Amino acid sequence: MLCESALPVIVFLHGESYEWNSGNPYDGSVLAGYGHVIVVTLNFRLGVLGFLKTGAMGSAQGNFGLMDVVAALHWLRENLPAFGGDPARVTLLGHGSGAALANLVAVSSVAKELVRRVVLLSGSALSPWAVQRDPLAVKRRVAEHTGCHGDLLAEDLAPCLRDLPLAALLAVRADAPRFLPGFAPFLTPADASSEAAEAAAAAAEAATRAAAEEAAPAWRLAADGDSPAAAAAADFPDRDLLFGLTTTESYLDLSAQDLEFGFNESRRDRILRTFVRNAYLYHLNEIFSTLKNEYTDWERPVQLPLNVRDATLELLSDGHTAAPLLRVGFLHAARPGPGRTYFLHFCHQAAERDFPQRTGSVRGEDVPYVLGLPLAAAAAGALSPQQHNFSRQDAAVSRLLMRYLANFARTGDPNSGPGEPPPFWDTYDAINQLYLALGVGAGAGSSQADTKSHYRGHKMSVWLNLIPQLHRPGGSDLSMRHHHFQEEGAQFYDGSVRPQTLQRPAPPPPPPTEPPPCPPNATTTGAAPGSDGRTPPDPGSSLLNQGGGGGGGLLRRLASSHYQSYTAALSVTIAVGCCLLLLNVLIFAGIYRQRGAGRRAHRDKEEEKKMAAVAASSAAAGDAAEATKIPLAGNEMPLREFRSSPSKRCCPGASTIAGSGSIPDPPPPPKNHPPAPGILRQVGGGMPTPATAKKRVQIQEISV
Repeated sequence: MLCESALPVIVFLHGESYEWNSGNPYDGSVLAGYGHVIVVTLNFRLGVLGFLKTGAMGSAQGNFGLMDVVAALHWLRENLPAFGGDPARVTLLGHGSGAALANLVAVSSVAKELVRRVVLLSGSALSPWAVQRDPLAVKRRVAEHTGCHGDLLAEDLAPCLRDLPLAALLAVRADAPRFLPGFAPFLTPADASSEAAEAAAAAAEAATRAAAEEAAPAWRLAADGDSPAAAAAADFPDRDLLFGLTTTESYLDLSAQDLEFGFNESRRDRILRTFVRNAYLYHLNEIFSTLKNEYTDWERPVQLPLNVRDATLELLSDGHTAAPLLRVGFLHAARPGPGRTYFLHFCHQAAERDFPQRTGSVRGEDVPYVLGLPLAAAAAGALSPQQHNFSRQDAAVSRLLMRYLANFARTGDPNSGPGEPPPFWDTYDAINQLYLALGVGAGAGSSQADTKSHYRGHKMSVWLNLIPQLHRPGGSDLSMRHHHFQEEGAQFYDGSVRPQTLQRPAPPPPPPTEPPPCPPNATTTGAAPGSDGRTPPDPGSSLLNQGGGGGGGLLRRLASSHYQSYTAALSVTIAVGCCLLLLNVLIFAGIYRQRGAGRRAHRDKEEEKKMAAVAASSAAAGDAAEATKIPLAGNEMPLREFRSSPSKRCCPGASTIAGSGSIPDPPPPPKNHPPAPGILRQVGGGMPTPATAKKRVQIQEISV
């Protein structure tokens, strides 16, 4: 048994929905006993009681569910020593909507001293379903159902609602568009003075113009670069982060019939069009076509219903949970600070499950393994593991996962802890993007934890880089009709959709004229609201250009901190490559020069041999001419060389004789001209032979 003076604490926030569920069903006793930690589960207000904006615009009044979590953390900080817990080592673990709340609390300034580490499972504050972007619309709907009318922008709705019975309040339904929340945490300007407003305003979005918020509902979701949540959701670099995903996060988004039998491409298009219309504002047709192309298996000539179902599940899973959570992890890892980042992909599938095997792990399947339920089922003597639907392999995976979580809560490193160290889990960084795939190997029969990199790299790049580039408003002269779908009938959609407004959403307010002082060599662009009050990044900016708290865009911070080692390594690699290239060029030049010298030497030898052969033949011909020489007639000169002329023209000074046997006199040879080598050559002082004279006459006739 490990003995510690004060035990680390894990606070579990349940998920599933903002309108129902409770922390009571989640038993953390196995995790507490196995990991030697304190596990705390919370209940907080939900639905209309927990996430209705009751105050005037600009007020944070109404985030009571979020305030319950902050109040519980304050209580734990004061009372944990009485239970043997360490208030300085509190880990906030959330699943689903609980993860979104944990993310908001982590970036809150009032909770900075209350939480040391954060675990986000299947959710973040950047998911489309995480935050209510139009709380006034929900307030208006509640006022219509309850009869509490008045000026919704300036009046508080709470006094009227307190006079109503609880059943009347619980009967109100916030009919939200599909894939978007109804009652959910909302973000407000950070201008409230009360303590309750301050807690919610710490994670709030920047102030927008009052009239514009009423005229144009702020349907700004996590994909918008101008959302402060997108810039500040990872603004806790001084704390450690562990985030995890399952393979299929959207399993419950489809009906039981669709999951069992699948559907055709037309149904897929309706679901995708509904998601795009509710999640984005600009260039909806382009985004729809991009996603449809990316998640269509073009290698299959015929799209089977089950294959279409799997592709749709994959698309929705990546769009509303995986990509936003991965963005939070990426931003957290890229920020300079002592906080470490770890990424978990829970890919284990139980032997007996209610879900199809081909879908992989399903959202929520990791929660029993986090709490150690497979170990409790195996330890129960009255019931067999088959009745609990857990096997020995499931117990091994749960044991390994609880060890990682306990070590992370204790030291911030899932690898360091008592006992035999588990398989090494490397940190997640913005360059290598390593993560741990936890599951059971196919046919191996033993627990397995593999280190991989770039989770679903190509598809995540579409969501985190390409889609933000497409989701831009364009110039001010561009009408909003350009961004809308042309399909308006209900037959084109699968579920309720938000109205398409022709009025542009109001831009964020301009930055203050006198920004707060910055340290030397620091830029003042792209800071997140809540840190210095400046405006968030430009809407539609890509992941690498989004700024955060503390100043500057992510690209600048990467270049100045996390990319320093990468830049140095790249410089060394380039220098070594240039040296090797120069060395190869020199070696090639030397070889080429050596081969050229060899060829020249060989050519010289060949020429010498030819000259020697010609000289030998000339000498032999000269000896033969000496033996048979005859005197020349008149003033005729011996022939030195001759060639047949293709024309009838003769050399100047030579007479042309046709049909005559007389031989004209050749022109005198130039003085001191050496005789040319050959068989017919001038013999000093000798006469040409009769054969030579006869051949001369024949050549002369041919020339004529």
